[in-house]
Amino acid sequence: MRRFHTLRGRLTALALLAAFVALVVLTVAFNVVLGRSLDAEANRRLRTQVAAASTTVEFPNGRLTVRESPDDAAIDQRMWIYDGRRAVIRPRGQAALERSADALADRSDVFVDVNDDVRMYAGALTHNGRQVGTVVAAEPLDAYERTAELALLGSVGLAALLLTTVFAVTWVTVGRALDPVREMTRSAAEWSERDTGRRFGHDPRPDELGELARTFDGLLDRLAASLRHEQRLSAELSHELRTPLARIMAEIELLQRRERPIEDRREAHEVIARSAEQMHRILETLMAAARAEARLDTGRSDVAGALERVAEEWAPRPGAEGVAVEVRPPPEPVVAGVDSAVVERIVAPLLENATRHARSRVVLTAAPQDGRVVVSVADDGPGVPAEARANVFEPGASGPDSHGGAGLGLALARRLAHAAGGDVTLAADAPGHGAEFRVDLPG
Repeated sequence: MRRFHTLRGRLTALALLAAFVALVVLTVAFNVVLGRSLDAEANRRLRTQVAAASTTVEFPNGRLTVRESPDDAAIDQRMWIYDGRRAVIRPRGQAALERSADALADRSDVFVDVNDDVRMYAGALTHNGRQVGTVVAAEPLDAYERTAELALLGSVGLAALLLTTVFAVTWVTVGRALDPVREMTRSAAEWSERDTGRRFGHDPRPDELGELARTFDGLLDRLAASLRHEQRLSAELSHELRTPLARIMAEIELLQRRERPIEDRREAHEVIARSAEQMHRILETLMAAARAEARLDTGRSDVAGALERVAEEWAPRPGAEGVAVEVRPPPEPVVAGVDSAVVERIVAPLLENATRHARSRVVLTAAPQDGRVVVSVADDGPGVPAEARANVFEPGASGPDSHGGAGLGLALARRLAHAAGGDVTLAADAPGHGAEFRVDLPG
């Protein structure tokens, strides 16, 4: 029975059921029509016999006489002729037939079945417009019944043979039709694990299989692109985490080797703190993305409050001390359908990126839009060069004035936004007005 849980089994069962219903209807209809035809044939023969016997009856002087009996002796044995209710011709036979024939005297155009194996018919003999006698004929039904039984057995046997043939042909045909699909599925699964560069290509196939091949190719393309992106992101993360860790280890080693002036120690401590904070931000962003992807960090948050906390926690990087961060509160409360920590972790890398390039100011705003929440991080810097806009969110991407960044902030921000059901996009630059990044979040 497990086979019928597969598509092949279900299609075969459906074809078998349809064939079974059709054959049952046809078999029943054939046997009903045949039975009625045989019944009509028996009646026709009886009427013919009565008509033939009627030609031998004469009425000289108004009295019924039989000129001669029918030529066929077998017919003579199954024929009764009555003058009124008096039998003129009465073959000797079964008593039940004789009683039934006597009961049909003086009746006209009447059929009676005796013991379900003999049918009798009474036909009127008329003279001067009135019935003066009756002819009764009998016809055995054994031959008709045998014909009907043989037809029933034959039709049932033929139906069983056809059902077996339908099952075998459907099972084999559907199996062969699904073999290429099964092979393509197996190949796609194997390539997705071991060889993501393999594709089905444009080999000639039936339309349905060609569409399936194109779907598989598109799926493998997206899978390969995702794997490449993840590998690149992992490599860039490793590099980004290794760099501050190396700085921390180098500063600690220098502090341990020799005594240093207070200013040098303070500077070393600041380097260690900044490097640790950089690592902390990266790890927090990755943890927030993991929680959002697992849907463990969904909730509601006041976006304006989250922006205020990001601005308060922002510490100017070296060279960005003169940049001011301004949070413009919305005219009405704006609530996002994600946790506040997720909002902060998305906006923080964008804010850090904006302060790197801003001349004097970065503006944070939030507003509802079509049931969503849009957060804007805009700076008054030179903007994103046209040649860099296409890959600005790629891991490791950096412009000529990247200030030593590893190019992971925007990639991590977009990754986290996607995990939370949103996105991060770069708005069209207005000449002389810097860059603006927009965060789209569920409302």
